[in-house]
Amino acid sequence: MITFIFDGTKIGLFTCVFDAYYERRIPKTITDKQVQVGFYDNVYQIETDTQKAKRVSDCLKNCKTIGVLKDVSLALKSGRDDKFTVIFNYVKTVIDNKNLDVSKNFANESVLAFSDLIKQITYEVHRFKGFIRFEESVDGYYYAHFSPDNDITWLLMPHFASRFSNQAFIIHDVKRNVLGMYDGYNSAQVNAEDRQVTVYLSDDEINFKKLWQTYYKSVNIKERKNHRLMKNFLPVRYWEHLPEKQVEIASF
Repeated sequence: MITFIFDGTKIGLFTCVFDAYYERRIPKTITDKQVQVGFYDNVYQIETDTQKAKRVSDCLKNCKTIGVLKDVSLALKSGRDDKFTVIFNYVKTVIDNKNLDVSKNFANESVLAFSDLIKQITYEVHRFKGFIRFEESVDGYYYAHFSPDNDITWLLMPHFASRFSNQAFIIHDVKRNVLGMYDGYNSAQVNAEDRQVTVYLSDDEINFKKLWQTYYKSVNIKERKNHRLMKNFLPVRYWEHLPEKQVEIASF
């Protein structure tokens, strides 16, 4: 089995595609992590090369399958461990069928796997547009924390920038410690890496949060709770970041 290890960037991935064709060796797995391999496995460390990546990019632009580069950029936001292998296989399928539009050929395993990867990302973006809760800080901006499976912070920014208009806010992906920041005019993404992010809520926000939790609890009829239905519509993994559900987390 052949394994490619690279730096995890889009340029590095396209370099892997170039080397696979040029060296005539097709990898079974592509990863940006060190892996444990068997005695008969071959592992190649691929050095990122801008010129090689550009040749692959230019080739994809001339293929009949449209939007490949945009789709690849979106697929790289996936949190799945096998995303690089899935993307590589799709890109290879596109190049091997450069005179055909393969984007809807779901009979092809590589196309189907890539389509599923994209759907997982876009579906999560759609869900978090409704699941994210903002809290007012003592400094006047609004802060929301969430923990998505995929790296979708930047994909959510246009939606909330449109809704908040001239109101400053921060969306914080606590799993990756990535912050999407909006000052009322411009957006930016910041990777906090190992730094701790601390936000102090305003007194009004603390009181409103308690009021909201009390209201949520009071409007529920205890005898008619349907936890199975509730978890089908709102999975438990989202509850941690919803103030109205935090009072129920301990019971699950």
